[in-house]
Amino acid sequence: MPIVMAQPFGFFVATQAITTDQERLQKNTLCDLLMREGIDNRSDDDAVDRTCSLTELAIELGRRDSLTAAIAWHEILEQKGIGGEHAIVLDLSRANAIAGDRYGTKWQWEQPTLAREIFYLRRAVSHQEFAQIPEIIRCKCLTNLGSRLQVAGRIIEALECWRRVLEILPNFGMALCNLARILLAYADAIEHKEEQILFWLVAHKNAAAALAPTALYTDVRDRANCGNAAKCKAGIESVLDVKEISALDPLTWQDTSASEIERDYRHWCLVNCLYLNPLNDLGPYTVGTTDSQGLAGHVVPVDSPHKFASFFDQIKQEYVSARWLLYEGLNAKVFHFSDRNVLLQATEPLPALSLAIEKVKTAYRTSYSIFDKIAFFTNAFMELGIPEKQITFRTLWRTDEKKPIRKEFDLTGNWGFCALYWLAKDFFEKANDEVAEPQARGLSDIRNHIEHKYLRVTPYESPTEPPDDLALMVSRQQFQAKAVHLLKLARSALIYLSIGVGLEERRREPDRAGMDLEEIPFTPFAIGH
Repeated sequence: MPIVMAQPFGFFVATQAITTDQERLQKNTLCDLLMREGIDNRSDDDAVDRTCSLTELAIELGRRDSLTAAIAWHEILEQKGIGGEHAIVLDLSRANAIAGDRYGTKWQWEQPTLAREIFYLRRAVSHQEFAQIPEIIRCKCLTNLGSRLQVAGRIIEALECWRRVLEILPNFGMALCNLARILLAYADAIEHKEEQILFWLVAHKNAAAALAPTALYTDVRDRANCGNAAKCKAGIESVLDVKEISALDPLTWQDTSASEIERDYRHWCLVNCLYLNPLNDLGPYTVGTTDSQGLAGHVVPVDSPHKFASFFDQIKQEYVSARWLLYEGLNAKVFHFSDRNVLLQATEPLPALSLAIEKVKTAYRTSYSIFDKIAFFTNAFMELGIPEKQITFRTLWRTDEKKPIRKEFDLTGNWGFCALYWLAKDFFEKANDEVAEPQARGLSDIRNHIEHKYLRVTPYESPTEPPDDLALMVSRQQFQAKAVHLLKLARSALIYLSIGVGLEERRREPDRAGMDLEEIPFTPFAIGH
């Protein structure tokens, strides 16, 4: 079999996986040749191509020496300041190179390289030229990012990545396989059988698409995932009459909104995946247009107050109220009458001052406060004993910044709490932090300036350096995007919290024999009805 170098931005070293000793020998020979020749004094195209090819070969062959060399080459090209499409491809390849040390290891809360992998993939998909690069590369970046987030327990964000892939290429096989597999895992954490069935139904749809002749796989080795898709599909068909249930169209509910304003608002919540409802993670199906997520069923000593359920409901109400205020702030078409005749100083750069902006700020404050409340809740539920004034979402997980994960979390294998831990890393914004993505950077700074200092929101991007006038300056577009991003994080956190409680309750159940306990199931009632 001939060995060919990758085409620019393709970096698929071979057309098929290793099947014979001769093929392995040929690939090892190519690997040695690449390492011997290096990338010094080569054009950017050639250096990038060789670096990505060496990475691909090293992973396939399991060669640590080649991985070490590939990582060093990535760093050389980083220092060189490679830009444009090359930069995106290198970030994708670099994440794979770094992951080489993690592949095949046992899952644990703190993965030694995962934070760096996520960082480079996030940097790739947020690159200003990302929308202009070839579709296949975009799909691979998003697919791999989703896979890394899934390893961290953050399956809600992973599902969003894979849905973005299918918006680019609806038949991209790896995304379809991953959706089917993870929707089944998500369903297992859901308590209500009716909702589980809907998850299975959508998982079956994706598994069938992954197995279709039209499914696109960029590497022969990726087709190994078809086996998982086939198992998903067969398992679902063994317990569901998929054709009969699909004919009932269970994912579509009739819109009962009382007004056009309410319909527009609910549509906005649905398409932006902002309902506190796991069904909204299936896609923009109208069955997800309720905030049905409650705290998972749990037990407390008999005659104890239902403190956890009531606390969760309070946080939930704060979330949906912040969501409405954000919607109003984003969609205000005219100034509110309360802004009329309010005389302000005409300073430059001109700030955006209005009730609409203040509603976005209020939504931002409320969304941000949810995370520390989740920490306060978790401290009590897990009986960690952290003093009240020392509890924050960022410090909940360790007794000290340099200490291991608290044993109360690490020993449970609870992916709901693990997702919260990794979500908390998005708020770590030190200079050397490699987790925070561009959208996440500055979240705490903005909140701090809203709450305690001076946030200057400008109508447009300022063409000049920000003035030294005590303000943190941000454009209205940037601020609104960060507010939506923060609200989505708050939604994920509340769902992860409920799942974490449910999984912890399952873990505790065998130790409760003979105890006098009262079960607190989720028994919803609808406000305003």
